[in-house]
Amino acid sequence: MNKPRPIGTDTLVGDILRQYPALRVKVAELFGPDCVSCRSNRHETVTYTSWHKGLDPEAVVRALNDALKAK
Repeated sequence: MNKPRPIGTDTLVGDILRQYPALRVKVAELFGPDCVSCRSNRHETVTYTSWHKGLDPEAVVRALNDALKAK
């Protein structure tokens, strides 16, 4: 049985930044530094932002959860 991940494709980018401040650098690395301070991150999911940046949402979720485990 798969363990639920703390961050999913439907998680808001702003929620990630608030709940896991240690991931700010990883979010900036994946989505660009402007995404960390953009007010829209409060309304945009990982899926939306990934597609907007040309990234695979599942790969982004894996990268964020792996970075979270490493912290």
